[in-house]
Formats: sequence, structure tokens, C-alpha cells
Amino acid sequence: MKNVKVNFDVWVQFLGMLGVLGGLVFVGLEMRQSQMIAQAGQQQDRTAAFFGLLGSNNEAGVDWQSTVYDANAKYSEGYTLSEVVRRNNYHAHLFTYENDYFQFMQGLMPQQVWEAKLVALEFFYNQCDMRDLMNDRFKIWVFPQDLSKSSTI
Repeated sequence: MKNVKVNFDVWVQFLGMLGVLGGLVFVGLEMRQSQMIAQAGQQQDRTAAFFGLLGSNNEAGVDWQSTVYDANAKYSEGYTLSEVVRRNNYHAHLFTYENDYFQFMQGLMPQQVWEAKLVALEFFYNQCDMRDLMNDRFKIWVFPQDLSKSSTI
């Protein structure tokens, strides 16, 4: 068997190329993580905007469900102010859970935290007088379609 001697300069070049490749992989992973964090931030901003909208609806005594989902502003006249506020606050909680689910799916929330959130979501699902609101939200949420059939809720 013949021994091949490798020049020191070749080793330096080889290690340099490995370093550059490793750096590129690292930069790529960092860019991917930054994109996920930016998307989660955008989702959080949208949730905050909905909170503002729901708050202004509460101040005006307008039921968000009636004006947005049912497209009937007069329908909200059938509710007392406390019922309107309760229904709007219920939607605010659902927006929070939608945002939480998005963060969980992006890997930004640990499994144990998400499971605790599902237990808390069960409380809202079990409010029978609000079930129609949640069922309407299940039609358009980013949640998996089978979440409403989950053993957790």
C-alpha cells in the first residue's frame, strides 16, 4: 500500500472550506428561525388588533359575532350589554388560543404548555351557552379540523 502525503496547505484549505460550509448551514438555520419568530410576531400583532376591535365593540355595545360572522348588525340588538361583552370576551379568548396554536405549531411553545392550554380551552368549550360561537370559529380556525372531536375538549 502506498502512503500519500498531503501537503499542509491542502489541509488548511480543506478545513477552511469545512468552516465556510458550517457557517452557511448555521446562517441558514438562523434565517429559518428568524422567519418563524417573525411570523409568530405577525400572528401576535393580528391577535392584538382583534383585541382592540373587540374592545371597541364592547364600548359601543356591538356584538362582534353578529356583525362579523352573521353579517347582521341589528342581530346584536337582541343582547344586553353584559351579554355582548361576554360574547366578545369569549371571542378574545378564542383569538388567544388560535395564536397559541400557531406558536405551538411553529415550535415556539413546548408540548407541555400547549397541553395545559388545551385543558384551559376545555373550560371554554364546555360553556354550553357559548358553544355556537366556538362551533362557528372551528369552521375557520387554523386549528386542526379534528380538534373539536379531541378527547381533551
